[in-house]
Amino acid sequence: MIYVSGALSMWGDRMWHFAISVFLIELYGRNLLLTAIFGLVVAGSVLLLGALIGDWVDRNPRNKVAHASLLVQNISVTVCSIVLMLVFLYKQWIESIWDGWLTVVCYTVVIILADVANLASTALTIAIQRDWIVVITGYNRGHLAGMNATMRRIDQVTNILAPLAVGQVMTLASNVIGCGFILGWNLVSLIVEFIFLSRVYRIVPALSVKPPTPEDGQERPAERTEGLEITNLPLCFGRFRWLLSTCKDGWRAYYRQDVFLAGMGLAFLYTTVLGFDCITTGYAYTQGISGSLLSLLMGVSAITGLMGTVMFTKLRKAYGLVNTGIISSCLHLFCLLLCVCSV
Repeated sequence: MIYVSGALSMWGDRMWHFAISVFLIELYGRNLLLTAIFGLVVAGSVLLLGALIGDWVDRNPRNKVAHASLLVQNISVTVCSIVLMLVFLYKQWIESIWDGWLTVVCYTVVIILADVANLASTALTIAIQRDWIVVITGYNRGHLAGMNATMRRIDQVTNILAPLAVGQVMTLASNVIGCGFILGWNLVSLIVEFIFLSRVYRIVPALSVKPPTPEDGQERPAERTEGLEITNLPLCFGRFRWLLSTCKDGWRAYYRQDVFLAGMGLAFLYTTVLGFDCITTGYAYTQGISGSLLSLLMGVSAITGLMGTVMFTKLRKAYGLVNTGIISSCLHLFCLLLCVCSV
């Protein structure tokens, strides 16, 4: 059931990420400005609020986190789809109101709702793939690696099929029908995922027992040293200061990890990669590639990712986890060098 719930969530995510890139291009006259703003807002919000999301996931019951994230994500995408449908249907009329400022308001609402959906999806991913699966496998590393590989495989399969499905609908029908298709999918998947997650939570008693965080039952150092100052501030300023303290503590905890340098190295390596994100998808669409062909190309790229999940399990059994990581990094770098040579 956890696999089915994850597959439904990933399917909706992949459809939405592909479709929103095309929708923003269509809204702004095949110009990349809206798509670039959307990419900046999404990346910036995750960078700034990632620690707060993780802190919220850690401090609340697992079922509450999963259900709240699922609800916020699907409702945000649903409302955003409705707004997009209205803008596509009545674009000329909307542009004539308030000297065109209503159009700007609609664009802003779409980007904000899409960003909220992305943040909720981040919280759900942290909760399910980084917490629930660990508990379900009983903290067994072998089972955990296998389950993570399966989830990754499901992710790649949905990466093949989801853009392909919505791309065909948008090309053969219309953008309005594409919005309606995504809207309907989110409403149905919300109900199914809610039921399945509740069922898994009841089946696995360990999920209801959450280990206490290091700060439970005691104040954090920042709160002890600055408590008097915070109590003398208005509530909103005190809350804002607490949020800043949480972000700072999150980044401090990150760079104290043993794998910090390896993670930074991988992050720098990924800055050299042009993935199928909103900017790349939008740019390809402005160059005349249809949504149908673009979704097919994304499917081809996902097939190679699916092959990687199969290769990971075989390499891990033959050479161990550390050597598998080194081999994978070398293969990654080799493929990047081939891209450079081709250019």
